[in-house]
Amino acid sequence: MSGRKTFTAAQHAYINRKSKPREHDPADAGGEINIVPFLDIVTNILMFILATITTVFTATIAMPAPSSGPSTGGGAGNTEVNITVKIVRDGYIVGAPGGFLQPGCSAVAGAALTVPLIPGPAGQAPMHDYLALTRCMETIRNNPEWRTELADNHKIQIAGNQDIPYRVLVGTLDAVRETRLGAKDMFFEPTLGILN
Repeated sequence: MSGRKTFTAAQHAYINRKSKPREHDPADAGGEINIVPFLDIVTNILMFILATITTVFTATIAMPAPSSGPSTGGGAGNTEVNITVKIVRDGYIVGAPGGFLQPGCSAVAGAALTVPLIPGPAGQAPMHDYLALTRCMETIRNNPEWRTELADNHKIQIAGNQDIPYRVLVGTLDAVRETRLGAKDMFFEPTLGILN
Protein backbone atom coordinates (compact mmCIF):
# COMPACT_ATOMS: atom_id res chain seq x y z
CA MET A 1 0.00 0.00 0.00
CA SER A 2 2.28 2.56 -1.16
CA GLY A 3 1.13 6.19 -1.07
CA ARG A 4 -2.50 5.32 -0.56
CA LYS A 5 -4.14 6.38 2.66
CA THR A 6 -6.61 4.04 4.18
CA PHE A 7 -9.17 4.80 6.79
CA THR A 8 -9.73 2.83 9.90
CA ALA A 9 -13.05 1.16 10.58
CA ALA A 10 -13.97 3.89 13.05
CA GLN A 11 -13.22 6.57 10.48
CA HIS A 12 -15.33 4.79 7.83
CA ALA A 13 -18.22 4.52 10.25
CA TYR A 14 -17.91 8.23 11.10
CA ILE A 15 -17.87 9.26 7.41
CA ASN A 16 -20.84 7.04 6.59
CA ARG A 17 -22.80 8.38 9.53
CA LYS A 18 -22.16 12.03 8.55
CA SER A 19 -22.79 11.60 4.83
CA LYS A 20 -26.17 9.85 5.15
CA PRO A 21 -29.17 12.10 4.70
CA ARG A 22 -31.08 12.14 7.89
CA GLU A 23 -34.78 12.55 8.56
CA HIS A 24 -35.80 16.02 9.68
CA ASP A 25 -37.59 16.37 12.96
CA PRO A 26 -40.81 18.45 12.66
CA ALA A 27 -39.50 20.60 15.49
CA ASP A 28 -36.52 21.54 13.26
CA ALA A 29 -38.78 23.03 10.56
CA GLY A 30 -36.22 25.64 9.63
CA GLY A 31 -37.95 28.73 11.16
CA GLU A 32 -41.03 28.81 8.94
CA ILE A 33 -43.73 30.84 10.67
CA ASN A 34 -47.40 30.95 9.80
CA ILE A 35 -47.86 34.69 9.21
CA VAL A 36 -51.56 34.61 8.27
CA PRO A 37 -52.79 35.50 11.79
CA PHE A 38 -50.24 38.33 11.92
CA LEU A 39 -51.47 39.70 8.57
CA ASP A 40 -55.08 39.54 9.81
CA ILE A 41 -54.15 41.66 12.83
CA VAL A 42 -52.21 44.18 10.71
CA THR A 43 -55.08 44.47 8.23
CA ASN A 44 -57.58 45.12 11.02
CA ILE A 45 -55.33 47.77 12.55
CA LEU A 46 -54.87 49.48 9.18
CA MET A 47 -58.62 49.53 8.59
CA PHE A 48 -59.17 51.08 12.02
CA ILE A 49 -56.50 53.72 11.40
CA LEU A 50 -57.91 54.63 7.99
CA ALA A 51 -61.41 54.90 9.42
CA THR A 52 -60.32 57.22 12.23
CA ILE A 53 -58.02 59.44 10.14
CA THR A 54 -60.99 60.93 8.31
CA THR A 55 -62.57 62.04 11.57
CA VAL A 56 -59.34 63.53 12.90
CA PHE A 57 -59.00 65.99 10.03
CA THR A 58 -62.58 67.22 9.78
CA ALA A 59 -63.20 70.86 10.53
CA THR A 60 -64.93 71.84 13.73
CA ILE A 61 -66.94 74.96 14.40
CA ALA A 62 -66.76 76.35 17.91
CA MET A 63 -70.30 77.14 18.98
CA PRO A 64 -71.80 77.78 22.41
CA ALA A 65 -74.50 75.43 23.63
CA PRO A 66 -78.07 76.64 23.14
CA SER A 67 -79.83 78.00 26.19
CA SER A 68 -82.90 76.21 27.47
CA GLY A 69 -84.52 79.20 29.16
CA PRO A 70 -87.42 81.25 27.83
CA SER A 71 -86.85 83.63 24.94
CA THR A 72 -85.83 87.16 25.93
CA GLY A 73 -86.81 88.79 22.66
CA GLY A 74 -89.78 91.09 22.21
CA GLY A 75 -90.57 91.88 25.86
CA ALA A 76 -91.31 95.39 27.04
CA GLY A 77 -88.22 97.27 28.14
CA ASN A 78 -85.92 94.79 26.37
CA THR A 79 -83.05 96.65 24.69
CA GLU A 80 -81.40 93.59 23.16
CA VAL A 81 -80.88 93.90 19.43
CA ASN A 82 -81.70 90.66 17.60
CA ILE A 83 -79.98 90.10 14.27
CA THR A 84 -81.12 87.23 12.05
CA VAL A 85 -79.76 85.83 8.80
CA LYS A 86 -82.00 83.61 6.71
CA ILE A 87 -80.17 81.53 4.11
CA VAL A 88 -82.41 81.06 1.09
CA ARG A 89 -81.79 79.75 -2.43
CA ASP A 90 -81.57 83.28 -3.84
CA GLY A 91 -79.16 84.70 -1.21
CA TYR A 92 -79.59 86.12 2.30
CA ILE A 93 -82.43 87.88 4.09
CA VAL A 94 -81.07 89.85 7.06
CA GLY A 95 -83.41 90.81 9.88
CA ALA A 96 -82.74 93.71 12.24
CA PRO A 97 -84.78 95.68 14.81
CA GLY A 98 -87.81 97.17 13.09
CA GLY A 99 -87.84 94.93 10.01
CA PHE A 100 -85.46 93.64 7.38
CA LEU A 101 -82.40 95.22 5.86
CA GLN A 102 -82.83 96.24 2.26
CA PRO A 103 -80.23 95.66 -0.49
CA GLY A 104 -77.10 97.61 0.40
CA CYS A 105 -77.85 97.13 4.13
CA SER A 106 -78.53 100.84 4.66
CA ALA A 107 -82.29 100.90 5.28
CA VAL A 108 -84.80 98.85 7.27
CA ALA A 109 -88.19 98.04 5.74
CA GLY A 110 -90.31 95.02 4.81
CA ALA A 111 -88.97 91.58 3.95
CA ALA A 112 -86.57 91.72 1.02
CA LEU A 113 -83.59 89.87 -0.34
CA THR A 114 -80.74 91.73 1.36
CA VAL A 115 -77.75 90.01 -0.26
CA PRO A 116 -78.54 88.33 -3.61
CA LEU A 117 -76.50 85.57 -5.23
CA ILE A 118 -73.48 86.46 -7.35
CA PRO A 119 -72.45 84.78 -10.61
CA GLY A 120 -70.27 81.73 -10.06
CA PRO A 121 -66.95 81.04 -11.76
CA ALA A 122 -67.09 80.41 -15.52
CA GLY A 123 -69.81 77.93 -16.32
CA GLN A 124 -70.81 77.28 -12.69
CA ALA A 125 -74.03 78.05 -10.82
CA PRO A 126 -74.51 81.33 -8.94
CA MET A 127 -73.21 81.33 -5.38
CA HIS A 128 -73.86 83.06 -2.05
CA ASP A 129 -71.97 86.34 -1.60
CA TYR A 130 -70.03 85.95 1.67
CA LEU A 131 -68.11 89.22 1.26
CA ALA A 132 -71.31 91.25 0.83
CA LEU A 133 -72.76 89.52 3.92
CA THR A 134 -69.64 90.46 5.92
CA ARG A 135 -69.97 94.11 4.78
CA CYS A 136 -73.63 93.99 5.81
CA MET A 137 -72.66 92.74 9.29
CA GLU A 138 -70.12 95.58 9.57
CA THR A 139 -72.85 98.06 8.66
CA ILE A 140 -75.07 96.64 11.42
CA ARG A 141 -72.29 96.81 14.04
CA ASN A 142 -71.46 100.41 13.06
CA ASN A 143 -75.09 101.61 12.96
CA PRO A 144 -75.37 104.50 15.48
CA GLU A 145 -78.82 103.32 16.68
CA TRP A 146 -77.57 99.84 17.62
CA ARG A 147 -73.88 100.42 18.38
CA THR A 148 -74.36 100.67 22.17
CA GLU A 149 -76.57 97.58 22.38
CA LEU A 150 -74.23 95.59 20.14
CA ALA A 151 -71.03 96.58 21.95
CA ASP A 152 -71.05 93.39 24.06
CA ASN A 153 -73.66 91.43 22.10
CA HIS A 154 -72.17 88.93 19.64
CA LYS A 155 -75.29 86.79 19.22
CA ILE A 156 -76.90 86.10 15.87
CA GLN A 157 -79.64 83.77 14.69
CA ILE A 158 -78.96 81.89 11.46
CA ALA A 159 -81.61 79.77 9.76
CA GLY A 160 -81.63 77.92 6.48
CA ASN A 161 -83.65 75.44 4.49
CA GLN A 162 -82.74 71.78 4.77
CA ASP A 163 -81.59 71.77 1.14
CA ILE A 164 -78.91 74.44 1.72
CA PRO A 165 -75.46 72.84 1.20
CA TYR A 166 -73.29 72.46 4.28
CA ARG A 167 -70.49 74.52 2.69
CA VAL A 168 -72.91 77.48 2.41
CA LEU A 169 -73.76 77.21 6.12
CA VAL A 170 -70.07 77.12 7.05
CA GLY A 171 -69.31 80.04 4.72
CA THR A 172 -72.17 82.02 6.28
CA LEU A 173 -70.91 81.34 9.82
CA ASP A 174 -67.44 82.53 8.77
CA ALA A 175 -68.86 85.63 7.07
CA VAL A 176 -70.80 86.82 10.13
CA ARG A 177 -68.07 85.91 12.65
CA GLU A 178 -65.24 88.26 11.73
CA THR A 179 -64.08 90.93 9.28
CA ARG A 180 -60.65 89.30 8.93
CA LEU A 181 -59.20 85.94 9.88
CA GLY A 182 -58.89 85.53 13.66
CA ALA A 183 -60.46 88.90 14.55
CA LYS A 184 -63.76 87.59 16.04
CA ASP A 185 -65.04 91.16 15.98
CA MET A 186 -68.64 90.63 14.89
CA PHE A 187 -71.22 87.91 15.62
CA PHE A 188 -69.45 84.77 16.86
CA GLU A 189 -72.23 83.33 19.07
CA PRO A 190 -74.65 81.88 16.51
CA THR A 191 -77.92 80.10 17.17
CA LEU A 192 -78.85 77.80 14.29
CA GLY A 193 -82.36 77.09 13.10
CA ILE A 194 -84.28 75.58 10.20
CA LEU A 195 -86.67 77.52 7.99
CA ASN A 196 -90.06 75.93 7.38
